[in-house]
Amino acid sequence: MSSAYGSIARPISDKSLGSILPRHAKLRAVTDQDSSSAVNDATLFKIISQPLKQDSKKQDESVYILDAAAHSTLLEAMGTVFNNEVDRGDTYPQEHRLDTAQFDNYFFSGDAFVLLKGHYSHATDVLPKGSASEWDDDLLGFFYIKPNFPGRCSHICNGGFMVNPAHRGLGLGSIMGKAFLRIVPVIGYKASMFNLVFVSNVASIKLWRRLGFKEIGRIPKAGRLRGQGADHSQDNSDNEGYVDAIQFYWDFETMPVTED
Repeated sequence: MSSAYGSIARPISDKSLGSILPRHAKLRAVTDQDSSSAVNDATLFKIISQPLKQDSKKQDESVYILDAAAHSTLLEAMGTVFNNEVDRGDTYPQEHRLDTAQFDNYFFSGDAFVLLKGHYSHATDVLPKGSASEWDDDLLGFFYIKPNFPGRCSHICNGGFMVNPAHRGLGLGSIMGKAFLRIVPVIGYKASMFNLVFVSNVASIKLWRRLGFKEIGRIPKAGRLRGQGADHSQDNSDNEGYVDAIQFYWDFETMPVTED
């Protein structure tokens, strides 16, 4: 897997994600939404950027995994949401948009998961769409899990989360954060560490604190972010400033994951 340390192998686990996926959740109610037509369900799947291999020993994977062969436009939609966030320049460290290969290498080098609107029992129930824009209503968010360090430290994972801005206010961060805590030990990691949660990202900090993550460090002036400069009369793209980042940690051997 690609990282600052080069390629890192994920842990080996005898557990199956099929024991917890697909994972279902209820979306937070929106007061101005027509309750008669609103879809308040969401389903989390694993998603891979390669075609799913047919393996009789892993037949359950077809239940909870979406793959590129059937859902290439979904991966394209995810890349668009991610790049739009990069353009905003205030949450992720990347400074420039990623092309398809770069996004694949960054987001799919470990395990990736996608949250879709609707209640699905099987991955094959999710119908393919003809274009990335057709996913605007259904793509709620997505996240990755991959090793944070190599070799003797590869039992500590890192996670990166993305909420589709079109669907903010539905409690998606909490849904994905709780799912993350369930999924990580099944994959085989012993702990999780978030390296760069910028102090200006108030919603993210509140989420990790509420879920019970430990704050283990603070990096001064970790990010040069848009909108954080001293001259607020400037356009957001020009008004850059340095902000600190908080590091959050979860030890799965000593910190119990509570029931939803």
